[in-house]
Amino acid sequence: MARNRSLENPARILVVKAAGIGDLILAVPALRALRDRFPAAQIDLLVTPKCADLLAGCPYVDTVHVLPTRGMHNRITLLQTVPLLRTLRRLRRQHYDLLINLYHLFSRSGARKVHLLCRVIAPGAAMGRNTDHRGGFYDASVFDSWEDPAWAAHHEVALNLDVVRLLGAEDPAAGLAYWVDDEARARVASRLAGLGPTACSVPRIVLNPGADALYKRWPASHFTELADRLVQNHSVRILITGGSEDRPVVDRILGAMTRREEALDLAGKLTLTELAALLETCDLMVTNDTGPMHLAAAVDTPVVALFGPGKPGRYGPYGLEGWHTVLQHPVDCSPCTAFDCRDRRCMRAISVEEVYRTVAQRLVPTLEVCR
Repeated sequence: MARNRSLENPARILVVKAAGIGDLILAVPALRALRDRFPAAQIDLLVTPKCADLLAGCPYVDTVHVLPTRGMHNRITLLQTVPLLRTLRRLRRQHYDLLINLYHLFSRSGARKVHLLCRVIAPGAAMGRNTDHRGGFYDASVFDSWEDPAWAAHHEVALNLDVVRLLGAEDPAAGLAYWVDDEARARVASRLAGLGPTACSVPRIVLNPGADALYKRWPASHFTELADRLVQNHSVRILITGGSEDRPVVDRILGAMTRREEALDLAGKLTLTELAALLETCDLMVTNDTGPMHLAAAVDTPVVALFGPGKPGRYGPYGLEGWHTVLQHPVDCSPCTAFDCRDRRCMRAISVEEVYRTVAQRLVPTLEVCR
């Protein structure tokens, strides 16, 4: 097949990442590579509503468009039909030279939707990840697999970069990136004022007990026990984060803590940029496999990530070797996408003792410096 001219030197590019918060953060190196390769191009981004403001400060993107979907499965209801048609009409009128889909084609149904999206927007060319041979409609693609276990160790950052390398784009830097403004830092500093002295002798540990997918959650009682042990043995301050939808689990954790006064409840009280500003100030984050885990990695805060059904080789916190720690004990059904799983054996297999020892070990350098 002859190479499409729109792939040679595109002036107008639309990058599609219709996925979650973490997925978009993991796409930043690919966006950086595109901007370096095509410095004068218009590079726009199509994302889901939850990610609308996530990359507001990103210098690699010109305009962010929002695909009006709902929920973690990006469903489109009758109420979204008119806004969807308006968005697609607006995108079609942009006459993009190139559409780049950085998300995998998880299913045949998903592939059909992406194919339809490409036909409606009508770019000069379309490219992306040919997941398990479902992307035959692309003008250019790289193969990846969701089903083959051999691909489980291929990280999303690398897979996204593989796509843009088809255009000769290489990442001029390394690692993730996130842009925190001074106003967000000031708002967070005001919230933290109630914690008292900010001396390094009081380590700050963030606990992030929520997750969009319930089957990825470590038990609330485990977070409670962990918080109490850390406060009792290391005199740390606990900061609990999450969205407003995590209110029930956060309330259970706080309600059962014996040293409730040593914890600050920030669930549902921070924007994503404010959460990043908070994470910049903290010593460590203990989190389920969820978007804020990647946000912490993007601002270089060490993460202890609790993985159950997920694939840490593909979706684990990205950074220098040894900087982050992943705890996982796969069971006979791992990995899986059983969103309705109530057993959660894989999450319960991670003990409080194991997490406590991991966090305590990471705290040693901090406590030594502060003595």
